Amino acid sequence: MPTSATPVTHLFVYGTLLNASKVPMAQYLRQRSQRIGTGCFPGRLYNLGAYPGAVYDGQADGFVYGELYTFSASTASELFNALDAYEGDEYTRAVVPVQTENGFVGCWTYLFTQPTGDWPVIASGRYFG
Repeated sequence: MPTSATPVTHLFVYGTLLNASKVPMAQYLRQRSQRIGTGCFPGRLYNLGAYPGAVYDGQADGFVYGELYTFSASTASELFNALDAYEGDEYTRAVVPVQTENGFVGCWTYLFTQPTGDWPVIASGRYFG
């Protein structure tokens, strides 16, 4: 994991921001970052209707699968201002350890912060929109 002095310049996405998405914010992300591969973290992915919500849980049996992007430290502020507004109050941005084919990478991701009791779990951990 990065130290507090090392800026995190990776983003893990698992829903409407995936590379295949037609959502305008996904296009915005693609224009300001570079997709570098796939990964997963332990947790649960919930079907919230038009989009998913992920909960990180290091003790979970399941995984949330998605894509990793990298961006320059100089574009982080602009990028996160836009993404934070897009994700809204239902999510919080946090750094989680994402497992990749080359080991673990500390990545920013958006975690769902609302009660999950009424939402169905996406058992595969993959969102297909």
